[in-house]
Amino acid sequence: MYDRLITELEKGIDGDRAERTAHYFGIFPGGYGEKDTILGIPSPHIRRVAKDFKTLPVEDILKLLHSRVHEFRFCALAILGLRYKKAPRETVEIYLDNLDYINNWDLVDCFASHIIGRWCLENDDETVLIKLNQKSSLWRRRISLVAYMAYYRKGILGSGLELIDKRLDDPEDLMHKACGWMLREIYSKVDKHVVESYVIDNYSRMSRTTLRYAIEHMPEDERQRYLKGQF
Repeated sequence: MYDRLITELEKGIDGDRAERTAHYFGIFPGGYGEKDTILGIPSPHIRRVAKDFKTLPVEDILKLLHSRVHEFRFCALAILGLRYKKAPRETVEIYLDNLDYINNWDLVDCFASHIIGRWCLENDDETVLIKLNQKSSLWRRRISLVAYMAYYRKGILGSGLELIDKRLDDPEDLMHKACGWMLREIYSKVDKHVVESYVIDNYSRMSRTTLRYAIEHMPEDERQRYLKGQF
């Protein structure tokens, strides 16, 4: 079954796409994904294959997840996402036991809310996200923020704003983007007034990256005022 899955995935290999996208995934010397191999397989193709192989045995899912091929890890997480409904606890345990392999922004952003975020919401327990927020790993910290999309889609804030606040001064630009992105989602899906007040109170602390993301969905005239700090 594993060999058939790999064969199906490899049908989507696009060398030109791999060259074009490698930079976006930090797959270059000194980049955060420099040890990865990228094949240029589009994510819709990966998701279709994952759906066809959603009953893949756990040992084979782990083999995919431990691969150096970026798209193979993406496929493993897509399968885990599909398995969640039938085996939530096992799925979350696999996810948390293998955080070292969830180590690029798309691997975090596409699945964190559907697996660990959903688990925390359904079990009314944010402890694991609070702990991840304090880790030295960039990707664990990003998971701690992005997972809250599971809450925001339901109009629930949870501890999301507090965790954003703890990472507002993060040294990594990818965390500044995540903070702004999550503030934008709170604005659109939960309560815009919470974000308006937060931006006013924390304007001097925010990077321009965080600010621009956070106010992206504001009306244009209001957005321009916030950009200039005119409250």
